[in-house]
Amino acid sequence: MRVFILAILNGVLLYLPFSRYELWFLIFPALLMLLANPNHRHYFLAGFTFFFISLECVNIASIQYGGVNPFLAYALFSIFALFLTFYQMNLPLMLWKKLSHSLWTLPLFYSLFEVIRSYLPYGGFPWLVLGEISTYIPIAKYSLRFFTVYGESLLMWYVAYFLFKRKVVPLLFLLMLVFLTGLYAKHTLLKELSSAVSIKVALVQTAIPQEDKLTEKEFRKHTKEILSLVRSALKEKPDLVVLPESAFPFFFSDEFDKDRNEFFELSFQAPLLVGLIDIREGLKPYNSAYLIKDGQLVGYYDKIRLLPIGEYVPFPFAFLKDVFSAIAGIDYTPGKTWKPITYRNIRLATPICFEVAYWDLVRKLSKEANLIVVLTNDGWFNNSDCTHQHFTWARVRALENAKFVLWVNNSGDTAVIDPSGKVLKKIPYMKRGILVYDIKLMDP
Repeated sequence: MRVFILAILNGVLLYLPFSRYELWFLIFPALLMLLANPNHRHYFLAGFTFFFISLECVNIASIQYGGVNPFLAYALFSIFALFLTFYQMNLPLMLWKKLSHSLWTLPLFYSLFEVIRSYLPYGGFPWLVLGEISTYIPIAKYSLRFFTVYGESLLMWYVAYFLFKRKVVPLLFLLMLVFLTGLYAKHTLLKELSSAVSIKVALVQTAIPQEDKLTEKEFRKHTKEILSLVRSALKEKPDLVVLPESAFPFFFSDEFDKDRNEFFELSFQAPLLVGLIDIREGLKPYNSAYLIKDGQLVGYYDKIRLLPIGEYVPFPFAFLKDVFSAIAGIDYTPGKTWKPITYRNIRLATPICFEVAYWDLVRKLSKEANLIVVLTNDGWFNNSDCTHQHFTWARVRALENAKFVLWVNNSGDTAVIDPSGKVLKKIPYMKRGILVYDIKLMDP
């Protein structure tokens, strides 16, 4: 019983830094407990507790909005949590015992599997990566620019390892390395900010209840008020107006839709960036970001990394479409273009929703961009830990790429995040409104 309780406590300590409570400092006692108990039973119980509590919020989407029977939803979710536990906790431990058995190498195996898990299988699941926690640590957070979220994971593990082994000199050396790297990154950032050009942005939080977005008729009822919000935003004379993912019920290319044409008319006053669904090339649906100015398309980005089950059903799980009506229909088509959307001096990297969690995708998109804009809709998860975890990735990407991030969410929180990961201004969850702010374009 003592072993069982200790492992469960370890899992809870792993969860709390990722929760909305932001108790980031608890990650170190959590890692110390893993180092002190490198056995499969402890790792399994701790890992399952961690993944189950952290991700339990995904059941909101399947039960409340997908109409899945709660018993079936939690049964499938438990299988998913078991898979993650084995993949991230027990498989690294198994290989460690077989190939090394030296405790100092255990962090290497865990961090390696964080990377592998982020891409395999089916595009991976880059979520609950330990390095995310560094966004809360003063000075150290700036070192994300050089070490990335995966490097930060390894550094945090070794801080815990040196504490566990009571190796003061290596610990001080490691802390000094992170501190000096963070100071250098902060100094470089301040220098870049001083010469950056400012623009005014207006972000629109549509706050359409998720249940209304599920049917075209109910969704359409909100369109007039959203168009009115855009008009209010335009009165502020912004250089860019941004709306979230799937902001309207009409297709981008539906030239016979009255609301769509009214929205296009508003673009004569300022460029409008909006997330919309469109059907092209016959019956291929795309989830895209479009920049419109003077009634014309300036540029667009098609979502590249689609969400398994949510946006497409991978092989061999096609049978699930017959079981769950919420995922029936045609799969979305992935985009192929990695370049930013450009208008005058504004070059926009526009990862959509879950894509913000992919380090390589955001880095590649933002390489030639001077502003990162994430269009999303977290209404599927209500105001839960999942929504908070998603938002944390925006802060990570701001620090890694040393750029402002505009987080534009249907449900909230819509926010402006500066290159130091600081949330400068935001709109509370499910409050319909606009956020106007002067930000800076950070050249690569």
